[in-house]
Amino acid sequence: RYTLRTDRKKLAERFGLGYAPADRRWLRSFLRSKAYSDEILARSGLFGKERRESALFADRLIFPIRDANKRVVAFGGRLLEGEGPKYLNSPETAIFRKHESLFAIAEARQAIREAKTAIVVEGYMDAIAFHAAGVANAVAPLGTAFTEGQARLLRRWAERVDLCFDADEAGQKAAGKALVEAARGGLRAGVI
Repeated sequence: RYTLRTDRKKLAERFGLGYAPADRRWLRSFLRSKAYSDEILARSGLFGKERRESALFADRLIFPIRDANKRVVAFGGRLLEGEGPKYLNSPETAIFRKHESLFAIAEARQAIREAKTAIVVEGYMDAIAFHAAGVANAVAPLGTAFTEGQARLLRRWAERVDLCFDADEAGQKAAGKALVEAARGGLRAGVI
């Protein structure tokens, strides 16, 4: 059991958590009212490729995905209820490469540098829970697999990575593969 070291509102603000309205046409209408062109909207990764007026994220809790310099480069969304995939990530764009990005890297970078260690957890909520408990060097891959590209990103500040995945069979397999990818990326690695 951990102790919450920050209140929920501050935590939501720190990670930029938000909500995407259920109306799939709302976002396009809003952005067009702000003078964004159809070309920019098509390249943004926020809309379907075939149904260009339809927002990719609707009725979801939204997690901004930031790069190490704190710039929002993509979004993840968790379904609140109904049908569809539980989690969605933005598609890859000119500024977002899923396999080279980590959730919470902007928030964790300084703590990783100080500890020379990163803790890699399974998902967005896991990373936020670690930060809420005062463990500020936690990050999450964007999906189930930790990649060599993500290991190379961490290698900028860390010498070691500790993996903290679920104890189920899928988590154990993911940890085994992540150990290999960490080594390829130049990091020592262990499993919590």
